Amino acid sequence: MCGIAGFNWLDKELIKKMTDVISHRGPDDSGFYSSKNASLGHRRLSIIDLSKKGHQPMMNKDKSLVIVFNGEIWNYKDLRKELQGKYPFTSNSDTEAIIHGYSEYGEKIFSMLDGMFALCIYDIKANKLLMARDRIGKKPLYYYFKDNHFIFSSEIKSILCHDISLEINPECLSDYLTLRHSPKNITMFKNIYKLPQGSYSILENGKLTIKSHSFLPQFNNLNKPSVDLADNLIGSSIKKRLMSDVPIGVFLSGGLDSSAIVAYMSKFTRNIRTFSIGFDSKVDETKYARIIAKKFNTKHTEIKLDSDILKYLPEVVYHFDEPLADPASLPTYLLCKEVSKHVKVALSGEGGDEVFGGYQSFNYIPEIIQIQRIPYIIRKNIIAPIINLISKYYSYPKKHVFLALAEIMKKRSLQESFKELFYFAFNNSERKLIFRYALNKDTFDKLLSESSSLDVAAQKYYFKEWLPNDLLMKADKMSMAHGLEVRTPFLDKELIEYFSGLEYKNKRKRKLFKEVVSKYLPDEILKKKKQGFTLPLFDWFGNKETFDRILPFIERLKNRGIFNKNYIEDLLKEKTKFKNEHKIWVLLNFELWYEIYIEKLNYTKIKI
Repeated sequence: MCGIAGFNWLDKELIKKMTDVISHRGPDDSGFYSSKNASLGHRRLSIIDLSKKGHQPMMNKDKSLVIVFNGEIWNYKDLRKELQGKYPFTSNSDTEAIIHGYSEYGEKIFSMLDGMFALCIYDIKANKLLMARDRIGKKPLYYYFKDNHFIFSSEIKSILCHDISLEINPECLSDYLTLRHSPKNITMFKNIYKLPQGSYSILENGKLTIKSHSFLPQFNNLNKPSVDLADNLIGSSIKKRLMSDVPIGVFLSGGLDSSAIVAYMSKFTRNIRTFSIGFDSKVDETKYARIIAKKFNTKHTEIKLDSDILKYLPEVVYHFDEPLADPASLPTYLLCKEVSKHVKVALSGEGGDEVFGGYQSFNYIPEIIQIQRIPYIIRKNIIAPIINLISKYYSYPKKHVFLALAEIMKKRSLQESFKELFYFAFNNSERKLIFRYALNKDTFDKLLSESSSLDVAAQKYYFKEWLPNDLLMKADKMSMAHGLEVRTPFLDKELIEYFSGLEYKNKRKRKLFKEVVSKYLPDEILKKKKQGFTLPLFDWFGNKETFDRILPFIERLKNRGIFNKNYIEDLLKEKTKFKNEHKIWVLLNFELWYEIYIEKLNYTKIKI
């Protein structure tokens, strides 16, 4: 795991500056390549082949190709066997398998790679720069291309070492207000883009071309449910992610996904280190993590957090490069900080909900359809008020379940009811009230209109938007901030292809997955209700002392002229109204980003 950077001209000082600013991604080594038409930089986190032979940038024998690579390739040994004899290998690194693979197969090599990666190959003879990103989008890769200046990096802050204008992208800001992240291939910076997942680019003769090398799952309902097959695929996926020359740990939340990883991991090794994080509130799950740690005899570390962790939010925003208002980012950042003191690699359950069918937005589609059959007047005027009344007798998080159900009752269309199941902050009408440049439709609406059914729409959203632009971006940036590599076995290529091809009924409420793991996990884990890994924002913002800490930031944002001042004032007056805590969190993260990246304030000087 590493950080990469580069551009299409010669400047040795600038490439070093670009690489130094992402040194947290690779504290073990650095390297540079410079020529008239290309400057490449690399920061190394040594995981495979710890020797100097794995140093990057790496060149082939005749020095016609040079590569900088970030990631891990699980099938590199198989590629090596195919190429050995024709190409000389001098290291045991996966990087060398890629560069020889490109010599042999050309651009086809990108679709042959099974792993997580972002890379750049400079073909010296052809004067051609190629970039590629893995099929799911586990590793980030950004670029800027204007006036024949092409710049790329693992992180935007590296690109900002160049003298480029700092303009906000209004299309991105519009979608951010709903989705809480930057959508598609755009970023909050105008003219800075993400290379799309499963794509590669070619810069040649001043022209940039982007092509797909891999396609997302088709959700075709062609696969038959098989406990044995699923069991083998899960086991194989976890086993190959134990490939490492350094110790490996596991993020253990106590939920089904992370518990299953520990159970399977125990088949292949007895030396397991587990790490969990909890809160002094009702959303704490550490007691379940202890059950798993005890059952599988792991060396367990537990961290407890409270609202004082808000002081770390400017650091989090700095490392994201752009606002990403997923509340789980903050505890993830602190978890990675602690884990990095003990290991260099950690397995995580990210992707389990998306692949196996764990989200409410996927599981409760039949109920949403049934609700829509009730006459709208009855739903809005009778059922919704009753549910709101019932919610007053509960506290967070159960209170929010009732409030969400009441909102669903008030929606006229099936599509609008369905959207209430997602953690979207501002809906379309609210976006227009707060932001005058808001688009008529958000990215999710467009996906919904392109899909054959609601379950397909949900899955497309998860794989095209939520995974690459929120969940995996969060995992990468929060872990690499501390020089920690995170591996996600449930996002294995073969596992995704199998489960995406199952019928809805076999994935709903994790039907097949639960059948598979039931023989490995105790009843306390199998029967517990799903609880997301997030912050207790509702409790925090209901506390005056905590809320007063963030209020100055919202007040500054209110007076910037970007958003409707009156709308923000009303929002603050009703801060504990349903979903308003998420709206405020979205605005808070934007304001911090604005101060750090537009006003260029040092994030260490910003106090919450």
